[in-house]
Amino acid sequence: MKNVLKSIIFMAILLVLYEIISYSLITNKENVKKYGINTVSNNAILSEEKNTIDVVAIGDSLIYSSISPMIIWNNYGYTVFDCADAAQVINNSYKHLKYAVDTQNPKVVIFEADVLFRNPDDVPWHYGLLKFERYISLFNHHNNWKKYLLNSISKDETTNIYKGFKYINKTVPAKVRDYMKKTNKKSKIPENNMKYFEEMIKICNENNIKLVLMSFPNMRRWNYSKHEITLELAKKYNLEFIDFNTETNLLNIDWTKESRDGGGHLNYVGAIKASNYVGEYLKKNNLVEDHRKDSKYNSWNLAYEEYKLKTN
Repeated sequence: MKNVLKSIIFMAILLVLYEIISYSLITNKENVKKYGINTVSNNAILSEEKNTIDVVAIGDSLIYSSISPMIIWNNYGYTVFDCADAAQVINNSYKHLKYAVDTQNPKVVIFEADVLFRNPDDVPWHYGLLKFERYISLFNHHNNWKKYLLNSISKDETTNIYKGFKYINKTVPAKVRDYMKKTNKKSKIPENNMKYFEEMIKICNENNIKLVLMSFPNMRRWNYSKHEITLELAKKYNLEFIDFNTETNLLNIDWTKESRDGGGHLNYVGAIKASNYVGEYLKKNNLVEDHRKDSKYNSWNLAYEEYKLKTN
């Protein structure tokens, strides 16, 4: 009995120390008070300074494989953050949007249309295991200790250098095929998904945010039927819809060189193209401001310098 009690005390002390360390590694502790440590880990945008994010990109792995905020920052001076998860379901998309507007004042939300068609009940069970580490603060902020000890970035400016993007620099060629061939088959958006989507539209309207639907290159899951349904949806709600799978000239993706997994996602070379398109789109439509000369955003310049070292 005594040994059991000792073990319990030891574990309690260990957990307390763990939370203290986790707290010290979170960059924006102001948001911890409101959302809790685990939520901050699960929504990295909460570690960004308030009202500094211009564009929130929400969606699944197509978002974090296609949009590199640091490329957009360096070339255009816009602050973009990817709120993306593997196989993201729309109820989580809704939560990401809620947290984003609670702490930021974004002008634009980019939403990956593929999420509309994913039924939460059909998500493979193993994705839950892959996401488990997102609830462990120390795992999510483990790289910050290097910055504190090495003083590469000051404690006040320590930040997520990727801003939600996942850098994967490998190439697995895809066999080119006509995956967008016209068909009479009808895709269906789950009824509950539509309820969440309408709530997302409502949030954007209430906060004067431009909601843009995008479908990034995806030979595996996207098809003509999904394109047609999304186009109808965009017209119904007066939203802009950009489908890189039908308007292939926008990115000119070479599937033999610019995919990381045989056609499911873009690799880094493809992501550079997609990111520059997003930046040019924001510039052309005059949706956000260039912050590169604003000292308030110095942490982004510092983050980009570290980003270059890790991606070159």
